[in-house]
Amino acid sequence: MATPTTAPATALADRHEDVKYAFAFKNLDWEAYHRYRPVYPESMWHMWFNYHATHGNGSFAKAHDAGSGPGTAATVVGQKFDKVYVSDAGAANLATAEATLLPKEKFTFHQGPAEQTAAWLPASSVDFTSICMAFHYMDPVATVRAVAETLKPGATFAAVTYGFRLLFPGQPRAQALWYQATSHESLRLMREGKLFPAAVKGLARAMTGLDFVAFPRDLFEEGVKRVYVNVEENEQKALYFVDHEPGVWDEAATFVAPTDVQEYVQDPTWGRRADAAWLRGFLASSQMGFDDTTWALSAWQELEQIVNSGPDGRIAIEWPVSITLATRKKDAQ
Repeated sequence: MATPTTAPATALADRHEDVKYAFAFKNLDWEAYHRYRPVYPESMWHMWFNYHATHGNGSFAKAHDAGSGPGTAATVVGQKFDKVYVSDAGAANLATAEATLLPKEKFTFHQGPAEQTAAWLPASSVDFTSICMAFHYMDPVATVRAVAETLKPGATFAAVTYGFRLLFPGQPRAQALWYQATSHESLRLMREGKLFPAAVKGLARAMTGLDFVAFPRDLFEEGVKRVYVNVEENEQKALYFVDHEPGVWDEAATFVAPTDVQEYVQDPTWGRRADAAWLRGFLASSQMGFDDTTWALSAWQELEQIVNSGPDGRIAIEWPVSITLATRKKDAQ
């Protein structure tokens, strides 16, 4: 398999339609993106749809997938709901989704950021809203309020973020080397100014999982469910893959409420076996600017030696994952 390449990091901002939206690229190889990213496992969808069926209005009539990218999650949501609204801030992202999602009559497409959801979707019109691996690029306060306005009483708000701090079960040295390489290179890219502000802010939020998102009690039922997958209870900074360096990047605030329900589960289906080329591809798919400079690091080269020494030249990896499930207040007007 050929090693994936990325555009020069200095051109990162120029590749965007609008640098306010860190994943609104003018064009992106979505086939490669899907090749090097985890598949949302059946266990997640079962959790989400079961929660929706048992905690809220349970209607599978209308859904909205916000920050949809090429429609990755909307494909599955569309198998459960009668009608799906698909939105994204990026025109190219949305065009890919529109060309991909079938049947056409099931989906309605809208270009616009999630923060403006209430400007185009009617109030109290949607049974289920999902945000998959995109929330960290949004203004969480504005997004939560805009989405809440469009949700019916008892509707579900579901979100997921997986970490770039890969886990290597049974391979502590490989796990340490991965963190060493990703932290070193991320800090280098930040110090060199190759990540524009929205990208740095998004990275900081993503490293909290979804703990940077608050669910106000005037909008959502008490007992918001926060699920941490492949994370040990009381583990600190489980999704961090970059050392905090004051003056280089600011940590995101977290808003886990005392009434939120926190669950910790181990789920190997959030995992796969990967060769060295795939590990490069996964890291490059972040679009942060990882390239040959990264692969030349002694830590990275040692990591690849460990991977290549395996019986099939691959190694088992897992993702730490953060999931939130919230129910719109049932007495909402």
